[in-house]
Amino acid sequence: MIMKRLHIAGKLLKCLLLAGLLTGCQNEDVLAPADTVANVSNDQNAKITAEIRLVKEGEKIIQYHKSGRFAGYVSKVSEEYYYTTYSYVDGAVPGAYSITSKQYAKGNDALVKEVNYVINEDGVCTKRHDLTSNKISNFTYKNRTRLEKITLQGSSEKAEFIYIVASDTGKDRLYKIIHSNNNGAYKEIEFFYNMGVGTQTKPDKYALNNEHTCLDKYLPIFGAFSDVIVQRAQITPLPYTNQSKPYYEYFYLLNNDGYPISLDRRMYPIGKGFNAGKQTSVSLFKFSTQWAGI
Repeated sequence: MIMKRLHIAGKLLKCLLLAGLLTGCQNEDVLAPADTVANVSNDQNAKITAEIRLVKEGEKIIQYHKSGRFAGYVSKVSEEYYYTTYSYVDGAVPGAYSITSKQYAKGNDALVKEVNYVINEDGVCTKRHDLTSNKISNFTYKNRTRLEKITLQGSSEKAEFIYIVASDTGKDRLYKIIHSNNNGAYKEIEFFYNMGVGTQTKPDKYALNNEHTCLDKYLPIFGAFSDVIVQRAQITPLPYTNQSKPYYEYFYLLNNDGYPISLDRRMYPIGKGFNAGKQTSVSLFKFSTQWAGI
């Protein structure tokens, strides 16, 4: 009697296991594809939204796209009198896209400036069309991502970017930008990455385009200019005949993670060592993984 019960129980257990296996296979066949797609999408967005972003610099508030193909890309920059929006459209070639930035006056929402950027599959800008002035600039690169020249279409106006190889890291660093036209070079901007002999460089963990590049500060589409932060810059008029050479100093305070907390910017319009007309400003930085956006 006992053996008969055990035999029946064994058959029942086999049936239950088989039913469970069949149900498991059925669920896997029907549900897994949709669930996998959802998880990949959600995981990707979760990863992007968990990344640290600059959300405030001085009075500027920076926002980002929260989802989709361009999640994590800047969507809006608000400052005291203006705000700028950024929209993105995929290009014809995989990985390529375009950006349109529109700057508006806060008082009346009047469009002040509109610029379109064309980005290739390497992620760098190849053309900038200022729709407000109808000027088009073309960008050329060495090794696909190192910006070497910006030329104004239909003009001899150009800016050449010259790099040096850093002795401490072996990496390229922007050394000079030389502006020229059909009369030759008329301005040279030189960059320094320490505060003088014996001082140290500071790693650039969150690259922003320096003001002297004349590029949108918050768009990382022009390649990398340096592995460390610019701490000094000097502008020399060319040909040089003892004119004033505006000089800039940037004192960054970094937190324990290497991100800037504050920037003390000092500008000497006459030149290094001359305090006449000296201008100073201090900006505080705020970084967060809880960044705002659309």
